Amino acid sequence: MNTQYTKFLAKFSLVALITASMILPSGVLVGIPVKYLLYIFCVVMLFAHWLRGAKIDSAYLFLFVAVLLFVAFFALVGSLHAAVPFYYVFSEGMIFVSTTTVTLLYLIGNSCKAIEDEEIVLSVFYGVLIFSLWKFIALMLVVFHIIPFEKLIYYLEKYAQCSPVTADMPGGFHRIALTGQDFVCAFFLYLIPVYPKLLSKISLFLRIVFMVTGTFAVVSSYSRYIFGFLAALWLYAFLFKFSFKKRVIACVIVAVILLLSLPWLIETFEARFTSLTAEQSDSIRYLQISALLDAWQELPILGGGLGYNAGNFTRDAYIYEVQWVSFLAKFGLIGISFLIFLLLLLFYKILAGKRSNDHYILAFALLCYVLCGFTNPILLSYISSIPYVLPLILASIFRKELLESLQSEKLEFPSTQNRFFTPTGKAVGAQ
Repeated sequence: MNTQYTKFLAKFSLVALITASMILPSGVLVGIPVKYLLYIFCVVMLFAHWLRGAKIDSAYLFLFVAVLLFVAFFALVGSLHAAVPFYYVFSEGMIFVSTTTVTLLYLIGNSCKAIEDEEIVLSVFYGVLIFSLWKFIALMLVVFHIIPFEKLIYYLEKYAQCSPVTADMPGGFHRIALTGQDFVCAFFLYLIPVYPKLLSKISLFLRIVFMVTGTFAVVSSYSRYIFGFLAALWLYAFLFKFSFKKRVIACVIVAVILLLSLPWLIETFEARFTSLTAEQSDSIRYLQISALLDAWQELPILGGGLGYNAGNFTRDAYIYEVQWVSFLAKFGLIGISFLIFLLLLLFYKILAGKRSNDHYILAFALLCYVLCGFTNPILLSYISSIPYVLPLILASIFRKELLESLQSEKLEFPSTQNRFFTPTGKAVGAQ
């Protein structure tokens, strides 16, 4: 295979992996492990592209090996403690490897020019568009009583191996929360109106479709955290990014929404913030924190390894909503320090070099995703690599635009360092 052919296949595999990660909640469709097959294909194609002379940043390869060693070590620690069957230790280790190495694969592909910054952003957008569309259509089928809600959940569990958080919502609607995808939806609901140039290659029609279906997806997530995240982004845009005209339009839109849905919003606020159900949900998290801290104190340095748990108070299969505290119990002070180091590298890549206020917003978005690990188990999942990589890629795009702007200003106002002025004020050429 020649270099152009391997580059094309590497690009295709990366685009397919990104898009599938956004569309499929668990990476599986009708029993076929789509994401894992694409992952293997992506590794093979990037390796072939490297053999044909592509340059890969050695730092990414070092981190790739370091992650594998980290997982192998804590799988051994977890097996020695035998808190759960080895199958679960292996499964948890594979999810960790999948999340971290897929993140590195995207960065490796980008560093060797197999896929460009803009192509990554477009791939994520098309993936999140298809996700919001299928979620919108599925819930509309329930709203119009074409299929019962229970059957919809049955289909998701059977064919997509997906177990979303569900509940009844005010107004007869239903909640389907897929937190990772919903978080990315919320982020694009900010990006599209604030940075129209970013997705200018996407037709206006598709962008409008996403603004409708993406809003529906975020609302149906029924997540207090995602609501707050999106509100913070839109408040920043309103105060610092919108022109006076856009502010007026935004105020009109908000006023219309409030008039049409004020009773629903009040009922939703009460249900999600002041109801007995909300208090019970939060109380489970407090119990998890207490139990996990007790478990960590037994093994504070290395933790109990993969599979280690505090017994009760899990939602499903030893998964804790307070994921960061569970990491502390599993990996101890040494292991969690490595995880924090990996995250600091991400923040460094966002903020290093020339930057504008937009770069701090990207760092804020990544921070919100990371902190969401204190309320939802989303840090290690089939979608998690996208929220880690997307702010880095956007930071690169914004940085290039910033440098181009600075260069154009220099051309518009040329330097006078090679000129001097006579006592009469007349400029003459330097000798």
